[in-house]
Amino acid sequence: MLPLQRQNDILRLLEKNKEMTVKELCAALFYSPATVRRDLAALEAKGMLKRSFGGAVLTERYDEQLPLFIRATQNIAAKKHICAKASSLIANGDTVFLDASSTTYFMAPYLSGIEDLTVITNNPHLSVVLSELKIHNFCTGGEMLNDSIALVGSDAERFIGGIRAHKCFFSARGVKNGEITDSSKPERDVKIAMLARSEQRYFLCDSSKEGLTFPYRIAELWEIDQMIDEKE
Repeated sequence: MLPLQRQNDILRLLEKNKEMTVKELCAALFYSPATVRRDLAALEAKGMLKRSFGGAVLTERYDEQLPLFIRATQNIAAKKHICAKASSLIANGDTVFLDASSTTYFMAPYLSGIEDLTVITNNPHLSVVLSELKIHNFCTGGEMLNDSIALVGSDAERFIGGIRAHKCFFSARGVKNGEITDSSKPERDVKIAMLARSEQRYFLCDSSKEGLTFPYRIAELWEIDQMIDEKE
């Protein structure tokens, strides 16, 4: 098994249990103690956990940099409900931006019935799913953020700058006191570029994000057209 997959498995267990011993990780994952220790050392070097005597514990900053594969398994029902509501706002012939958040990924199945739709995204996984659904789409290009599976940087922003979209649907890590914030500056910059090139802007926000704040400001709530949550 590849080291990245093993480390993802370890993170998934620690996300659930917060702290585990090497012995517990070995029993749960069927890895050798030497392999687990190597992976814990690699994850500690990335700042995702702190090794303790005989095991590991998640760092306080870990939640700020959760990989996409973990975020995509959280609050799935709420995210699907939000995406169903969001898709009802899209009209035939629209051009829309979808960012690389775990929430917008769930919009794909709700878009297949919309005629002459064009989607621009910086999420290559979403682009593939849209193509499988025969939905016309563009993927921005740019530098890949491996944990987020997001394309970012000047190339992505330049591509976005050449588009004029009817609507932008985006999410973020937190919203507090009317301010929408994120934990990744490169992803934040792409979101801002999408918002600037859109006629209407929609923030997709499940309840787990409310009351949280992160270092990088995206927008104030008054700057967007609507916050879409899981409430009826």
